[in-house]
Amino acid sequence: MPGVELVETSLRSGQQALLVSRMRQRHAVAVAERLDSCGFAALEVFGGTTFEAQLRFLGENPFERLRAIREVAQSTALLATIGGQALVGHRHVADDVVDVFVRVAANAGVDIFRCYDPLNDIRNLERCLTAVHATARHAEGVIVFSTAGGEASARVIEMARALADRGYDSLCLHDPLGVLGVARATELARGIRDATSLPLAVSFTAQSGQADFAYLAAVEAGVTRLDVALAPLAGGASFPAAEAVVTALRETLFDTGLALDSIVTASLMLEDALQHYGDIVDPTAMRLDTSALRGLLPPSAMGHALTELRERDSVERISEVEQEVARVRAELGYPPLITPLTEIIATQAVYNVCDGDRYATLSHEVKDYCLGRYGRPPTASDAGVLRSVNGREEPITLRPADLIDPQIEAARAELEREALGADDAAVVSYALFGGEWLALARGETDVEVLGDEPVARTLPAADETPSEPVLGSEPSGSQSAALSEARDLTVEVDGQSYSVRVIAAVGSLSGDPTAAIPAVASDTHRVREGTVVAPMQGLILKVMVEVGDNVELGQVVAVLEAMKMQNDITATKAGTVSHVYVEVGAVVSPRDPVVHID
Repeated sequence: MPGVELVETSLRSGQQALLVSRMRQRHAVAVAERLDSCGFAALEVFGGTTFEAQLRFLGENPFERLRAIREVAQSTALLATIGGQALVGHRHVADDVVDVFVRVAANAGVDIFRCYDPLNDIRNLERCLTAVHATARHAEGVIVFSTAGGEASARVIEMARALADRGYDSLCLHDPLGVLGVARATELARGIRDATSLPLAVSFTAQSGQADFAYLAAVEAGVTRLDVALAPLAGGASFPAAEAVVTALRETLFDTGLALDSIVTASLMLEDALQHYGDIVDPTAMRLDTSALRGLLPPSAMGHALTELRERDSVERISEVEQEVARVRAELGYPPLITPLTEIIATQAVYNVCDGDRYATLSHEVKDYCLGRYGRPPTASDAGVLRSVNGREEPITLRPADLIDPQIEAARAELEREALGADDAAVVSYALFGGEWLALARGETDVEVLGDEPVARTLPAADETPSEPVLGSEPSGSQSAALSEARDLTVEVDGQSYSVRVIAAVGSLSGDPTAAIPAVASDTHRVREGTVVAPMQGLILKVMVEVGDNVELGQVVAVLEAMKMQNDITATKAGTVSHVYVEVGAVVSPRDPVVHID
């Protein structure tokens, strides 16, 4: 019996942290087959933002990937990580969605469900526990470590005890920033084991350089499992390397008993696959960074803030935003710095700094947070901020999902109307990610391609016969100019920024009014008194007014989505709407006109 067991995470956490969830199914399945012979206690292969990325960017079915991995890895337990009542999304869903999702995942091959809530609100972890046990699978409850102001170890121990009391089979202490040192890791590991007697895993990211030391301290204090990743996807925002941990613990009381050679074989296969992802790997996520040790957000979250600042031509204000992040987090009750909370806090900090009036601009996520729709924060939020954000609305005190009506049957009926099939996997995927799932089911996903994959075919002219794509080929200069255009953009995915070149049909990028994406008005409308403008680049989700409508100061006139956040655009004066410059689906830039009020 090994002294310590290892959970291998490169096919989920590792690739989410370092490859922004872009690993293709063909590579994941091949590596999983090799990992199955290595003797790991479990392979983490499902959950988190990888689910959405597979739908949105890869054109792959996450449940099909899971079944394919199960087919080739039949000897090792498969582990899924789910975000409590939000599962693999960003918003809470109804209980019936949780039930169906867990059942489908279990039937597709998941043995262990690791369940966490970003706020450590135990109420948000109750339904997933019930659903997991209904499938006779193992439920592992997660405590997200947070450097909350004044937070004592007692808070962590209290949550561990609460998870055990509710019936979780094992526990996991997760440190998303890697800030736990030797003394605190020892204290918490001993405290949790003494309070619960449940098996305890630890999952500490490597980005601050402390994880290796904290892991050794934790196993000496009674931890039974450690999260690791194959070397090519280890370190930085991921976890310590499996090869290093196996070797370091050899011939000790904690010897894993794993053969290094078989792990290295799997690692070399992964490294060979990663040669195709050179343009995707984020160097800032791979390196050591001590930001969190200094009370700052890690590079991934600050990359999100930097993108927003670039769109406002205010990059020089990043140091102000860093200070504002700490202030906003304190005012919101010290939520753990984990997705989606890091992005919510960073975005609000940018708004507060750039707008000059704190909390004058709010995302829907901040509003929902302050109304209790994510759950209870670790400590009480600032009363003044709550009044400013909530106005006359009272925060809810119920479990947020208690206010959500059942969703599964409505989703099933919609899919049946679309004639797209209504099996449970399709229905629950549609309930979580409606548009992305429909695009996949219809074959309309705009799939990203790797260097070893055929390039997308250029749209043919009306009188041309389409030709088959040639690997690595590009259209001729005249054809390319006639049929497509390119634009260099900075995009943000999962809190990280990338420079990309987008190539599409003429007009779809430049704003031709005949293109599929409606164009915003030209610069001739910018910016006169009474014109309400977009605060940042984004997509218009709703237009709330029409020409001739009377509006009040502060009334919402449109809703804009940017960086996965929904933002209200409000009237800057009372009056009558004389022009509406945008349509639903329009892509706007900072300071683009939205409406004009006389």
